[in-house]
Amino acid sequence: MSADTPSRDYRWVAAPDAHRRWQAHFWMGVIAALDALLIRKDVQGLEKLPASGPLILYYNHIHYIDPIVIMARLRGRRHVVAIAKAELEHAFFLGPATRSYGTIYVKRGEPDIPALRAALAVLKTGYALLIAPEGTRSPDVRLMPAEKGLGLLVYRANPMLMPVGVWGTTDFPASYKRLKRPLVHFRFGRPYRFQLPKEMTRREAEEVVTDYAMRRLARCLPESMRGVYADPPPNLSYVEEL
Repeated sequence: MSADTPSRDYRWVAAPDAHRRWQAHFWMGVIAALDALLIRKDVQGLEKLPASGPLILYYNHIHYIDPIVIMARLRGRRHVVAIAKAELEHAFFLGPATRSYGTIYVKRGEPDIPALRAALAVLKTGYALLIAPEGTRSPDVRLMPAEKGLGLLVYRANPMLMPVGVWGTTDFPASYKRLKRPLVHFRFGRPYRFQLPKEMTRREAEEVVTDYAMRRLARCLPESMRGVYADPPPNLSYVEEL
């Protein structure tokens, strides 16, 4: 695919060679270099990352650099396709960087069928998706009620799931005024998979999956950040630990 191909044509996103194109290597190298230079890292649980198979990595969203620094942690481990807001597609620096790596851009506030199909294609190919279920950044770093997109993807594709808690990004770039690099914490939770009952409807699955998944994500965060998902996840017989 040429660089001029409209990014809303998502046929190439899940292509087997998507992560091997020179543009992807170039921009991820740039991001990795900036990541190493600009932030300090505290990473736990990354060794649990499944090496293959369809996977959704989902995180709490508190700063615009969250997906960037998470992608930097995953570099070299497996191909991950991020889902981002449509406004990012033509942003300075991040626009060409995210386009080169096959980012799926979502139009917020309305059904986006092309983006949904692209996300399902990524999972069908056996790649990983990186998504923020809340749909936007939290104004106070606490978890907000999530959208139902995560539940829909699980209902349609039955991928593995892995929560990623992140905090400390809100110190970027203010901490540089104190001549310090921000310390960013990453907590990768244990991967799991739903074995949804056949009689469960899509609407029921969206509700159950979203609520349970967000409560698992909350366990990866400090108590003060768990927000509306402060209660622990219920014991569900159809959740398989991996």
